Amino acid sequence: MRRVNREFTNRLVAPVAAFVPPLAVVHHVGRKTGRRHRTPVLAFPVEGGTLTPLPYGTDTDWLLNLLAAGGGEFESAGRRAAVKNPRVVDAEEAMDLVPALLRPLLRLVSLPGFLLLDRAERPGIRSRRSRRERGATSTSSRSRSGRRTPS
Repeated sequence: MRRVNREFTNRLVAPVAAFVPPLAVVHHVGRKTGRRHRTPVLAFPVEGGTLTPLPYGTDTDWLLNLLAAGGGEFESAGRRAAVKNPRVVDAEEAMDLVPALLRPLLRLVSLPGFLLLDRAERPGIRSRRSRRERGATSTSSRSRSGRRTPS
């Protein structure tokens, strides 16, 4: 089943996974080849990071790549974010972080664990906060034609 998902299902789901939560796409670099890969996964936002169930265990290539690199990127709801400090946590320990409606289903599946990642700030990349949140003051405004005019 794992091979079928990797070869067939993942290719069908990957184009939409980045836009349909709780699906997400993990971007990682092959630890042996150095090639860039995209893998669709389930991902739940948690305070300061992301939690991902590991239904196929802890020896999947995408997980081993993230662990070897110390992080990667997650794309969910149309946004891409760097992640760091990947660690596998026990299923029972992580269950409190899972949305309450999904806990019974995930307990039924008897997962071997979850991947927990922290959000990483990437140097040189500005966050997508509004000008108001950044505390910026405008020195110009836009006219009806869309051109900037000094204030």
